[in-house]
This record gives sequence, structure tokens and C-alpha cells, in this order.
Amino acid sequence: MSMRMIDRRSFIKSTIAGFGGFASLASSDKRQGVLATEKRPEERNFIFRTLGKTGIKLPVISMGVMNSNNPNLVQAALDAGIVHLDTARSYQGGQNERIIGKVLKGRPRDSYVVATKAKVPRNFAYRLIKGTFLGQLDTSLKSLGLEYVDILYNHNIGGREAALSEPVLDAMDKAKKVGKARFLGVSTHGNEPEVIQAAIDSKLYDLVLTSYNFRQKHYPMVKESIAKAAQAGLGIVAMKTMAGANTKNARAALKWVLQDHNVHPII
Repeated sequence: MSMRMIDRRSFIKSTIAGFGGFASLASSDKRQGVLATEKRPEERNFIFRTLGKTGIKLPVISMGVMNSNNPNLVQAALDAGIVHLDTARSYQGGQNERIIGKVLKGRPRDSYVVATKAKVPRNFAYRLIKGTFLGQLDTSLKSLGLEYVDILYNHNIGGREAALSEPVLDAMDKAKKVGKARFLGVSTHGNEPEVIQAAIDSKLYDLVLTSYNFRQKHYPMVKESIAKAAQAGLGIVAMKTMAGANTKNARAALKWVLQDHNVHPII
């Protein structure tokens, strides 16, 4: 496939039928009478990419657990080869992290990658922000039953100022130094190019979690920003990738994002 991002309408039409080998693995294993849990991801021809300078190597498909309130679903995802689980302190009022914690109990710590997010309301007093942010992280760790998370995000950031908030960056830096977070990131649902540039400029963030899909009117700008961030060594995790796509073109929507090799996993 060409490295060039092709026209989105043409791409959707040309890829409706499939999503490469990754999506067909489950049905293939069924035909062969092999349980998915009997094979490790690398043994099932999963596509892996390295998450920037973090060095973490992940299957290109990860699980956003925000709306998953059934532990059996999370369990099935991990058993099928999903490695990266993305949650947040605010999801389901904290219940989401507790569900993940129950599923992870007893699993080898190096067999999964967990990302969570914290966010301090903008009206908080400057002097309270750092402590509040770190307090949210401690609550997340307790709910997850973990001593550390692999990725800690500054959550749902919409502009440069918020991305570079001094007390938040101080809190995140402390969390990393004391071993409560391996890597630091920023997540953004809008104004993505500005936030991504701020992440590059911060010299602190290791990765970016950004909206990216074929329906974005400004997707060329997002694409360009992602390329700059990847060149700077930041890991790129894409979300909102299906953009409300229906069952007919969901696979094509995912594949449209993954044709950009500056994107590492998608959730």
C-alpha cells in the first residue's frame, strides 16, 4: 500500500471488504479449531508498532474500555491478544478502573499495558492543582490494584495553555519520578494540532492520544501534526477512529487510520 494518505471516499469504497489479517484472525482460528487463548499475539501474526520513544511494542489494535461495564468483555479482549487497555478516573464514576483491576488480578504485570487519565477542573486554585492531580492518580492505582500505570494522561485537553499547565506538568513529572507512571501523555478531542504541538514543545510528554478519523474536516492538519510529533519521538495513539461509522464501513474506517504509519496503536 502507498504511504500516501489516499482520498477518504475512495479508500472507504476500496476497503469495505476487509481489514487485513488482524481482523480475520478470530474467524481463522475458529476454522482451525484453535482457541485464541492458546496463542500469544506474536504467534498469531498480529501487526505490532512501537509507541515512539517509550519503546513499548503493541498490537495496532487496543481496547478503549470507557463504555465496557462487563468484566467478561475485558477478559475476552485480553485472552484474544489485546495488550493495551485505555481507561480514566472519570469513566463510569471510577467503576471502569475497578472492573479492569478485577480482570487484571493474577495476570503477569508484563503481559498488559494500562493507561489512565486525570484532569483537574479549570476553576481549581493554582496551589491545589498538583495535589489534586496526584490524588486522582493514587485513587486510580488503588482501583486498578496496581503500583503503577504504564501511561498517565493529562485528560481531554483543548489548548496549549492547558497542555502546558505548570502545576499539572509538575505533578506528572513527580508521578514518573516516584514510579507511579512509566510514561506521560496528553489526550485531546479537539483543536488537536495546537495540543499536539504543545506536547512536542513540553519536552515532558512521551505520547499523545488524539482524535483522528476520515470524517474530520481538518484531518490533513491533524495528519501533519501527528507526523511532526512522531518525528520528535512521541508515541501516537489514535482514538475516535471509527467516527460513528456503521457496521458496513467500520473496518475501512480503522484501516484508513492505520495506513498512517505515524500512528502506533488505535483504541
